[in-house]
Amino acid sequence: MKQPRSRISSISPSDESVENNGKLNEGYLFVCNMILRGRKIFKNMSSSSSKLIQESNEILPFKMNHLPDFVLKKLEEELKETPEKKQKSLLELKKLLDADEQLTCGIDFHEDFLTQYLRHSKYDTQRAFYHLRSMLLLRKKYSTLFDGIPDEFFLSKDSPNCIRLLSKRCPEGCTIIIYQYAKYNPNELSVEDLKKMIVMLYFQMLRDPMTQINGFKFIHDFQGTTMQHLKLCTPSNMYLFYHAGIHCIPARYKQFHIINEPYWFKPCWIFIKSFLSEKVRNRVYFHSSTEKLLDHFPRAILPTEYGGDLRESYMEDWLRKANTDLKKHEVTGRPNYF
Repeated sequence: MKQPRSRISSISPSDESVENNGKLNEGYLFVCNMILRGRKIFKNMSSSSSKLIQESNEILPFKMNHLPDFVLKKLEEELKETPEKKQKSLLELKKLLDADEQLTCGIDFHEDFLTQYLRHSKYDTQRAFYHLRSMLLLRKKYSTLFDGIPDEFFLSKDSPNCIRLLSKRCPEGCTIIIYQYAKYNPNELSVEDLKKMIVMLYFQMLRDPMTQINGFKFIHDFQGTTMQHLKLCTPSNMYLFYHAGIHCIPARYKQFHIINEPYWFKPCWIFIKSFLSEKVRNRVYFHSSTEKLLDHFPRAILPTEYGGDLRESYMEDWLRKANTDLKKHEVTGRPNYF
């Protein structure tokens, strides 16, 4: 009786190749399947995490008088603040300031003001000292920028409406500002007064611990802008905004959204981009339509003109009061709102 050959010995080279290829194909398909499953799981996790942020943190108003638990957790884990660390760092920063005989020696800074810089630097006292010193040099060189604008401008002119502070915060607690540049009329409000408004806005909003900790998100809307607006984008103006915003003001910038960009914006962006760090550049988003904003913001916090549900979003009363209070903002700083 003819003995059956073993399976191994009965496989020809071509058969063996086919079988090996089959096993490789099976392995390849298995790996691909695992990768796809992993991507799906990761996508679901990311979606769930994003959804969790939006659902666990209720939509908060801009005006607040306390820090929610999730912000207190962020303050400790992300900004490295504890009561002990805060007191120790304040003492270290004060020593650095007192040792600077040319600029900061003898100035009795308000501790809340110093804390803004410590939080911004994640309690790196040398970095906080650098930014605060830069602010004082800016104030010394451009002292009129810190005067605010006449209160009647809010009543008699439309241009102050080009800066909209939203009445709701994003789920992470960020303050949201919309710049609608077409509403700014250079013939009605000088560029110097516009600069004063922006400086006022930063100084007063950063007296809010929620904004100090969670930072800002910006929407820059260029719909309806003209060559008249382009004339304001001089290298000196753009550099001043960059220098003040990055090196002087202790603000945390979380996102920048650009919508309805005009044809002339690209050269300006190339100029500005050359100064920005990779970290900041990666937080700039260009959108082909306003609807894309809903990929980044809940509908509940955006004005209706941007596809949101917010009907009354312009906080003129707050801006007017902040502008008036700026006149009391001495070089020593002001206390927090709460």
